[in-house]
Amino acid sequence: MTLGQNQSIKGRIVDARNNEGIGSASVQLIDTELNTQTDSLGFFDLKVPKSSEYQLRITHVSYIDQNVSLQSTDSVLIQLQVDNLLLQQVDVSGQTENLPKNGLQKIKPLSVNETATPFNEFNQLLTTLPGVVSNNELSSSYAVRGGNFDENLVYVNGMEIYRPFLVRAGQQEGLSFINPDLVGNIEFSAGGWEAKYGDKLSSNLLIDYKRTEETEGNVNLGLLGASGYLSTQFNDKDNLLLGLRYKNAKYLFNTFETAGEYLPRFLDFQAFYNYRFSDKTTLDLLAVFAQNDYRIEPASRETDFGSFQQKLRFLVEFQGAESLSYRSFQGGARLRHLFTENFRTSVILSAFSTSEFEYNNTEGFYRLCDVDRDLSSDTFDECISLKGIGANYNYARNFLYAQVAQAIIRNDWQFQKDQLLAFGIEFKKQYVNDFLDEYEFRDSADFAQVNRVVKQENNLEATFANIYVQHEWQINNRHSLNSGLRLNYGSNTGEWLLSPRVQYQVILHPDKSGQFNFSTGLYRQYPFYRELRDFFGNITPDVRAQSALHFVGNYTKNIELWERPFQLNSSLYYKHLYNIIPFDVDNIRLRYRPELSADGYAYGTDFRFSGEFIPDIESWFSLGLLSTREDIAEDNNGYIRRPTDQRVTAAIFFQDNFINDPTLKVNLKLQIGSGLPLGHRIV
Repeated sequence: MTLGQNQSIKGRIVDARNNEGIGSASVQLIDTELNTQTDSLGFFDLKVPKSSEYQLRITHVSYIDQNVSLQSTDSVLIQLQVDNLLLQQVDVSGQTENLPKNGLQKIKPLSVNETATPFNEFNQLLTTLPGVVSNNELSSSYAVRGGNFDENLVYVNGMEIYRPFLVRAGQQEGLSFINPDLVGNIEFSAGGWEAKYGDKLSSNLLIDYKRTEETEGNVNLGLLGASGYLSTQFNDKDNLLLGLRYKNAKYLFNTFETAGEYLPRFLDFQAFYNYRFSDKTTLDLLAVFAQNDYRIEPASRETDFGSFQQKLRFLVEFQGAESLSYRSFQGGARLRHLFTENFRTSVILSAFSTSEFEYNNTEGFYRLCDVDRDLSSDTFDECISLKGIGANYNYARNFLYAQVAQAIIRNDWQFQKDQLLAFGIEFKKQYVNDFLDEYEFRDSADFAQVNRVVKQENNLEATFANIYVQHEWQINNRHSLNSGLRLNYGSNTGEWLLSPRVQYQVILHPDKSGQFNFSTGLYRQYPFYRELRDFFGNITPDVRAQSALHFVGNYTKNIELWERPFQLNSSLYYKHLYNIIPFDVDNIRLRYRPELSADGYAYGTDFRFSGEFIPDIESWFSLGLLSTREDIAEDNNGYIRRPTDQRVTAAIFFQDNFINDPTLKVNLKLQIGSGLPLGHRIV
């Protein structure tokens, strides 16, 4: 090599499977000490002496090392092959997660598939994280840091996911959207996420479906259903994932207090296709169809309550049937193109459609009595005195049809080595047609009273749009700053709203094993349809967007104990809420009061300690402390506890395996929570 004037070798290092940039890859000029690292998009710029030929060595912990010979300093694209052996070792050993980036906590898909839940629901793993709670193990709904089920953003391959509307109870919900067999990458934020993601009040969940290099698949069979998936390739440029799930929880539902004929059938089919046109252009296609039917012909229900000294028994005999059916389809496409080595664009188009029908025609005859608690009596544990009798009748013929179409353009521009500018535009159109016909009456001691009558048809169209811009600045190897702004518009409220957001991150300790992240931002949630419908089915116009101002401080520390990796994660947060809509929680159904308005707050702290308590297997313990209250303007009662004010929650996810056969594993999932508020609410 002849020494002379210095010049630059520029290029990009990408994953050979999907052409995604590889961050933190090392680029070294062989036989010298000259080296550099790639940025988050895989780009590098290496200063070298002038020469006729260059020998580079490319290394990364997850990829096979590669030597590259160059004849000039023209921009170069280098593809690295995954080190399969190394990846298998990472999966098995359960290494502690890397420090979170931009407030997003990574979750391992391996743990998702092994979570002990009735139906292998993905979201049940989230409830073991601090600050995340669920009141029903049969449901995929969850609440985060005092929010409710409708305040969580969920993206799959960049496409926003929606919940069904009419479902009232966990056993009716069917299968959640996310298929655990197809998941490749999971990131979760419980608050304070960056500006390029949307506006809801509580959390942000990002899911990417996996891509495989070889044909693989599995089939799971059980008493409560079956599932299977297949991953295959037609050539070296594409990858196809197919997933099928079926759930029939009849045997589980037959153990409930309500005896009867349960006929649940839940089916879900998903297809994800990825095609690489070139090193610069890729296309993702996703199609999901779900058919969920829940039917019950209740026969009787018997419930005991009270103390041992005074026990009451409530017995109901039923006639009739209840049925819920909903069919949903969601599909979308994501096209990504690298215009230059520093500029990338993604175009995302998606559509969601749901048809839901609720049928109820049940009559119940009830009896309340005192139970004999005398152990020496011949009538022990039998009814000895009647306290009341009566009947109730429920009727419903409800139908809902909804469509949502969305278009998103995202751009990333690496205009300097240490600075990235992200900007884009989003457009969403929704249409809802809802027909409600239901009533309820009770008859007690020959006195009949109609309790509720709803007969209403609602049609709602709304348009939402926003523009965002975000700047990421890697100040040095320890400090980084992420700032952004969103401009939002909602046609149903007619409001133009700004949402500024800032994140500051610093790497701590001499060995860079710790990190502190502070996030603040304003989050807006325009009312969809559920938030606008009151208890009697009426739509309340002119409801303003709900808003939350987040302040979140998070400290993360990697620790080594017993020569194994562990991680401590702790958070302190405060959320100021205003223009929020009061609501009540009925099982997993939220009943809003859009005619009312409230201000509120939520504050608390979360702790999570994870690592290899058992060698090569990750487990964790989490604890959350929370207080959330609201002040409803119309009642003049001051601040009262919100329905989600669960002061203390704790969770354990613990795994172990058999010594002689590590492939045989067992796990324990334990959740404990203090009581929810029970008291006067505005009716």
